[in-house]
Amino acid sequence: MPKQEESKTVSYTKDQMFDLVADIDRYDEFLPWCNNSKIISTKKEGDKKIVIADLEIGYDQFVYTYRSEVKLHKDKSEINVSNLDGPFKYLENNWKFITVNENECEIQFNIDFELNISLLDILMKKFFDLAFQKMADAFISRAKEIY
Repeated sequence: MPKQEESKTVSYTKDQMFDLVADIDRYDEFLPWCNNSKIISTKKEGDKKIVIADLEIGYDQFVYTYRSEVKLHKDKSEINVSNLDGPFKYLENNWKFITVNENECEIQFNIDFELNISLLDILMKKFFDLAFQKMADAFISRAKEIY
């Protein structure tokens, strides 16, 4: 099961980075292998906004849509994602946004998943580190572009 943890300090505020990651409808504009992204529903639950979203991910003939539940914390400190349906046996990822100073924040990210599709799971395990780094870099590049 691929697991990855990353921590990075960036020259953007906690709120800016939270808003960028929470903007699921725009993932297909900048995130590698994301062909389409769509919010299906939203609701409030205590101090969180719960979003159900579909992401179509793929490369070449391997294209799959998966549905996730995304918990957006009101204080913009954390985003928690879990798989609801699609090619994953399970998927969990968590983002934490910590203020370093008025112009910087630390982003802590972890992901753990396993795919239902054996061949794709084997390929993903083999190339996961490279794919993870490319996706992490895409969020940083997006921040440079919009901020």
